[in-house]
Amino acid sequence: MADIDSGTSASHSRDRTRHRMVLKKGEHSWQLRWDSGDEEMLVSTVSDMAADDQVDFDWFDAAMVRHQIANTLPPTPDTPE
Repeated sequence: MADIDSGTSASHSRDRTRHRMVLKKGEHSWQLRWDSGDEEMLVSTVSDMAADDQVDFDWFDAAMVRHQIANTLPPTPDTPE
């Protein structure tokens, strides 16, 4: 089972917030950092990692990261609070 530690920094530049996430799985640790607005690129990157048999990062790990990314997004008018 992988553990995720995530956070958002207080530094803002032109309405972009820097986010960070650390995924720990066994002896492996992935540190993911992205700015607001780059979530789609990060999802693509972790999906590529999950598809790579040479990387100890599976689709469950990618789903966990995607879930954490979704939690950093501001609510939309259609999203219940």
